Amino acid sequence: MGYTNCGKTTLIKALTGDAALQPRDQLFATLDVTVHAGTLPSHMTVLYVDTIGFLSQLPHQLIDSFSATLEDVIHSDLIVHVRDISHPETVNQKENVLNVLRNLQIPDRLMSSIVEVHNKIDLVDSYEPCEPNSLPISALREQGLEELKIVVEEAIVRSTGKQVLTLPVDLSSSQLSWLYKEATVQEVDVNPDEGSAVVKVIISAAAYGRYRKTFQLS
Repeated sequence: MGYTNCGKTTLIKALTGDAALQPRDQLFATLDVTVHAGTLPSHMTVLYVDTIGFLSQLPHQLIDSFSATLEDVIHSDLIVHVRDISHPETVNQKENVLNVLRNLQIPDRLMSSIVEVHNKIDLVDSYEPCEPNSLPISALREQGLEELKIVVEEAIVRSTGKQVLTLPVDLSSSQLSWLYKEATVQEVDVNPDEGSAVVKVIISAAAYGRYRKTFQLS
């Protein structure tokens, strides 16, 4: 989320490779929230929700429509706040976004884990990070995106309560196919002589419980 023309759609296009996304330099190009699938370094699939851009002095007749588009934020696992760091009002814009989120009564877990992205650093001469924990990027030039993906992945794992586990797997059973279906498989180290493998996965506590029960593991 972020202000209109801060580069949200361009960023999602760069993160997902969705060529159908065409950023437009106009206010409220659509009042539809769009969703786009992307893959993180661990191979975990995530959905990026492109919210409507904020606008200073929003016309009164659009306030309800705009607020309604942000309701999905409450149900998200993570908020990525995209800022046009080249904009002269970027500091005020940040405060306006945070105020709107507070007014929407966004859960504390989301407010405390916001990933702040400083976009358009290519438009700033000799850019230097001015705030702690902010991530400098250029969505247009695809700079800084790998670091952003890593930060997003770590935050998603924390917010969803998932675990990173290394599990021994019997290849004569359906354990591996089960893990591919119910978890995010990161690495598979096969031992062909023993017909086994060591599998590194990202898995929820509930799914891990089902896995142990399904295959009667102690």
